Amino acid sequence: MKSVYSLFISLLTLCYASSSVAQTQRIKFTAPMLYPEGTAYHPTKNLYYISSVRTGTIGTVDEKGTFRVFYQDSTLKSTYGMKVDTKRNRLWVCAADANYSMYSEPSTHKKMSRLIGLDLNTGSKTDDIDLSALMEGKHFANDLTLDDAGNIYITDSYSPVIYKVDAQMKASIFTRNDWFKSEDIGLNGIEWSPDGYLIVAHNSKGQLFKVDLREPERITKIQVKTFFPGADGLLWDSAGNLVLLQNKGVNKAFQLTSNDKWKSAEVKAYTLVEDRLHHPTTATMNKGKIYAVNSKMNELSDPTAPPSKEFSLQVIRWVPAK
Repeated sequence: MKSVYSLFISLLTLCYASSSVAQTQRIKFTAPMLYPEGTAYHPTKNLYYISSVRTGTIGTVDEKGTFRVFYQDSTLKSTYGMKVDTKRNRLWVCAADANYSMYSEPSTHKKMSRLIGLDLNTGSKTDDIDLSALMEGKHFANDLTLDDAGNIYITDSYSPVIYKVDAQMKASIFTRNDWFKSEDIGLNGIEWSPDGYLIVAHNSKGQLFKVDLREPERITKIQVKTFFPGADGLLWDSAGNLVLLQNKGVNKAFQLTSNDKWKSAEVKAYTLVEDRLHHPTTATMNKGKIYAVNSKMNELSDPTAPPSKEFSLQVIRWVPAK
């Protein structure tokens, strides 16, 4: 028979082990074959909007994890980054046909690049802007951001450009640079700063770039000691830190800070492997908490993986960098 002391030690060890691998809060939702990529939170409606790389379906998820279809259109092929625009009552969504759509066809595969606008009240499509006509080559509208003047900036992961759609819905190439080129996925996440610049992430190179809004050709590499291959979505948190999601086997989130207006940056905090983010792609913020999409997109490259029915939005828990 174990002594009381030994039993106490065993229980203490068990509790410690359990707490050390405890996962953070998640909003789980059931949506077979959805494979979400983008998300955006609407504070008034208290809903999370979710996109889909597999079906292109755009849905909503409430705090209880109830999933509902918001907009469905097979011509969208796949949907990616999205933003809620409360000023214009729109949900802006990137649509493309990059690699995983069940509706893919030769006329759109690696060619389609669209910006979709949806009425937040009715779910009806209000805008459909073709970006692929602006430049020859392959295309993949991946992520977007909005400034305070109503301009929308969109990354193309297959062409070395950032598009701009102004408040009058006129589309143009905002900037182009060879640094954005890639044999695989190029530019991905993008965020606007009221200080007059964009920050964009290069997925394959794992680099961050700063783009001047007044002089778009003025592009600089942000100096960071760490590279982030698989860099995906970007998001400013409530304290002005930059949140970066990294997948491709790393499956972590990083909180970056800068003291020189993003000429350089350093990692302030990160998530633990034990938090078990599952191919995180993008994130959104609700009352100061960061919710990341567990897309499970890695399953789509594995012919032995059974299709998932359940996905989740997971709260990010930061551990300070040493």
